[in-house]
Amino acid sequence: MIEVVNLITRLATWGLATYKWARNKKSEMLFLSIALWFDFLGAISQKRILEALGWVPKIEALPVVMSLMAVVEGMFFLLASLSFLGVLRKFFGQLILLLVSTSGITYVVLATLAGLGDFYIMAYPLVLLGVSLIFLGYVLFKESIWKESTAVLFPAGAILLGVINVTFPVTHEIKTVSGYLYGAGALARFMMLVGITTYSFLTINPPEMPIIKIPRGAFYTTSKDTVERLIRTMQETGNGVLITRDPPKDLRPLFQVFWVTKAAKGQVSDNIIAVSPTDIGILVDIVKKYLDSGHSLVVLDGFEYLVLENGFESTLKFLLSLKDFAISQGGTLVLLLEPRAFSEKQLKIIQREFEEFEF
Repeated sequence: MIEVVNLITRLATWGLATYKWARNKKSEMLFLSIALWFDFLGAISQKRILEALGWVPKIEALPVVMSLMAVVEGMFFLLASLSFLGVLRKFFGQLILLLVSTSGITYVVLATLAGLGDFYIMAYPLVLLGVSLIFLGYVLFKESIWKESTAVLFPAGAILLGVINVTFPVTHEIKTVSGYLYGAGALARFMMLVGITTYSFLTINPPEMPIIKIPRGAFYTTSKDTVERLIRTMQETGNGVLITRDPPKDLRPLFQVFWVTKAAKGQVSDNIIAVSPTDIGILVDIVKKYLDSGHSLVVLDGFEYLVLENGFESTLKFLLSLKDFAISQGGTLVLLLEPRAFSEKQLKIIQREFEEFEF
């Protein structure tokens, strides 16, 4: 019975990942969906699952098929992780992908041609798959939106499943342990199913009312008073996103606040989420979700701090990405700027991309 449940769980997890990809069209969800499909195929190449389904498999073919599935699955989990991190186009990320994919497939081919036993054929691919699952879980733990309620069970389950795969070379011959690990694997997959169910249907509250007094586009201001007025507007309308070094004091925000800090991580209080200053790639994706849901104002206070932590070029790319998406959604992005913190050249670049805000 547990074998059939295992199979259904894998198929359902793949279906939800595919549904989420169809909704947001993100490459990381596409890679995750493909990985989970190979995970499903890997299940139907296991002897005990095939026998539970009444299918007598050709035993000698199974280790090679399972090993190849593990390598391809691990490769796509790695692709998803690198895409979540935003480093897939960087040399280091591509180098890791190259090493993993070529070493895994080459190992299976050489081990098979050498006539090695089933254990040796499967050992490295399963360890590789386990490491990729652990890495995926670690990456998703860093993304705050996966920490919302039971969505956290997906990365937790991925890490547990990864540990089980990594320990395979040591535990597979210990019958008393292997039985428990099979059950633990089923538990890990159920955790992943619950987590991705929550994530797939995770919704962001739409704004309470539209903001009609603010022009659309991308702007900068050097006035803190202007930012305080914008914050009051967001509070009155329940509409907007504030990215700041200093979250509002003596105010329970009715809008979303992202507190850029190293002192905390994740949900701090209602509508306040602490994010690391180096997680700007993740921050872009999260802010986009709010703009997608109808929020129309994004205020960025603390640009200088982001530049200090990430460099001007990387932070400018982050800023322009926010600008492009805000404009495409008919929204407004306002940047609080301290001109003395930048060189003349840097300041001209910013002023070329952003108009001075009048409110």
